[in-house]
Amino acid sequence: MLAVPWYFVSILKMPQGLTIMYMSMLIGSIFWGLYSGALIDKYSRKNLFLFFSLVCGTILCSAAITGYILTYVPTFLVVTVFFATCYFNGVYYPAMYAFAQEISDASHYGKVNSLLEIQSQAITIASGGVAAFLLQGVDVSSIHIASINIPIAVHTAPWSLSRIFMVDGVTYFIAIALIWFIKYTPHTATHNEEGSVWERLKIGNTFLRNHRLILIFGVGSFSIFVFLLLHFNTLVPIFVVNHLRSNVTTFALTDVYYAIGALLAGVWIRKVFSKVSAIWAIMLMTAVTAVFLLICSLSTSVVVYFAFSFILGVTNAGTRILRITYLFHHIPNHLAGRVNSVLFMLGTLCRIGLAMIFSFAFFSQGDNIVWAYIICVAFLLVNLGLMIYAYKGLKIKYPDPSVQVH
Repeated sequence: MLAVPWYFVSILKMPQGLTIMYMSMLIGSIFWGLYSGALIDKYSRKNLFLFFSLVCGTILCSAAITGYILTYVPTFLVVTVFFATCYFNGVYYPAMYAFAQEISDASHYGKVNSLLEIQSQAITIASGGVAAFLLQGVDVSSIHIASINIPIAVHTAPWSLSRIFMVDGVTYFIAIALIWFIKYTPHTATHNEEGSVWERLKIGNTFLRNHRLILIFGVGSFSIFVFLLLHFNTLVPIFVVNHLRSNVTTFALTDVYYAIGALLAGVWIRKVFSKVSAIWAIMLMTAVTAVFLLICSLSTSVVVYFAFSFILGVTNAGTRILRITYLFHHIPNHLAGRVNSVLFMLGTLCRIGLAMIFSFAFFSQGDNIVWAYIICVAFLLVNLGLMIYAYKGLKIKYPDPSVQVH
């Protein structure tokens, strides 16, 4: 997912093509997100992981083999891989959290979500660093430590998309082998949902209509993640090339600095905000994200950009841990897939609206990408306003059981 956006911007010289591709994927994901929510609540979450890992791994390996045969990967296959990975993520994340809720005792929700975040971001740090080498190649003749010059000879060419796709595809099959042997006892009651997909989806929608404050909180607290997906999938390559005047190493290391911040959030966020409600903490982190995003967008310093990436990692991961833990306590597990899919769909509609704006050629010319980030600042502040509006009612009607009493 680092290779494809960079391929469109740096190799094909098609930044608008990247935005249009992403927007097309989002339109399809509205329907897919709702449908996947119904699947998550009807079928075994473990079996869904196995099935979709098989599908995604097959697509990636097929694209890689085609690339080896033709000596290049056709653009339509690059787009297919991008769509397949995005749609896989669309079912993977809500299924993972529903699965975590299903197999965990309520008293452990916060700890489980923190551990999931730590595990995920530790791998992201490693993969982001590796991606920098795969996309750029390595050409190092020596290492300087203080005044000592250590001669080495490491020279590798950048990897082709075919090779990257093949390695990525194989990891899905490794995941299948690992997931296959998971054994567990559900901690929540399981339900065999009957009726059509549409009838089952209406139940999740009805729940949110009857709990409007949860709906407002769910949408508002999702804003950092909505920005994050736009940021990484469409805006970062253009920002790095046109505004920072930097290269693929800066682009790939964005993921590393983000993941370091997210990893620290996984370790410390519940301790830092143990005396306040999750809602208040999420509002604070949304405000911090907006402020530092504005600073970053107006600066051409790579150091400031990396600092913002680190802060974004802290605020997005911290918000996600607190948000999901809070929703675990207030959404029944047998409705989790559908309720979260409705919230995800609303977030997707926001991304579509923003992506449509950013698809105009204006934003890919010169430094105009800065205006896209300023629009994102306004988007974050609007969602912060929604959460402030609902804050008092949420505290009274939906208290946060994760807050420690001192």
